[in-house]
Amino acid sequence: YILMNYSGRYNDMATLIHELGHALHRYLTDRAQTFPNSNYPSFIAEVASTFNEKLLRKKVLEKVKDDNIRLYLLMASIESSIFDQAQVSEFELKIHQDAEKGKALTGDNVSKIYLDTLKKYYGHDQSICIIPDFVDMAWIFDRLLFINTYRIYVYATSQTACTALSEKVLAGEKGVVKKYLDFLSAGGSEYPVDVLKKAGVDLTTAEPFDETMEAMVRAMNEIEEILKKKGK
Repeated sequence: YILMNYSGRYNDMATLIHELGHALHRYLTDRAQTFPNSNYPSFIAEVASTFNEKLLRKKVLEKVKDDNIRLYLLMASIESSIFDQAQVSEFELKIHQDAEKGKALTGDNVSKIYLDTLKKYYGHDQSICIIPDFVDMAWIFDRLLFINTYRIYVYATSQTACTALSEKVLAGEKGVVKKYLDFLSAGGSEYPVDVLKKAGVDLTTAEPFDETMEAMVRAMNEIEEILKKKGK
């Protein structure tokens, strides 16, 4: 079962469909695999969940005409892709590197690392997106930093894989739906990279990353068009 709060907002719907991806993954794996092969790493678990989010966002964008709502969805598609996860992963890596060097991980030091990383990713010094100093403690609200050891990067790799997969599904590529269901049923029967290869995504090449970047460019192009209409 899925236990979560739901108040009818878009974010609630996105969370529900994310968790349904996990639920279906678990159900199909348990039905197809023996107990020793029924466990799978987060490396592929998050593909199943974020894949659903991609399809949801695409469906909503097909129906919504309001430019403000489209802006929100398009911006969310960029921020929640590999961008945000890569930024937090780099921040987490820097913390570990400082700890290995014997530096004290005080609240002030960690907050400075977070703010510096945030400014780097958002182009603060180039005046692309100005980051105020008061957000330096936002890292405190990221529970994954405290309950898992260096896991957040997995969301970036899974976003890359699920973008490539969802693009194939949305394009109606022959046989891709069956491959995806086979992927959900594979569990831990093979190495994660090999499971994804059989689904049609080879993370040992640059192709999935390139497809992810192309999807981000399309989103940014529409964002720019909407902003031009608004005179911004």
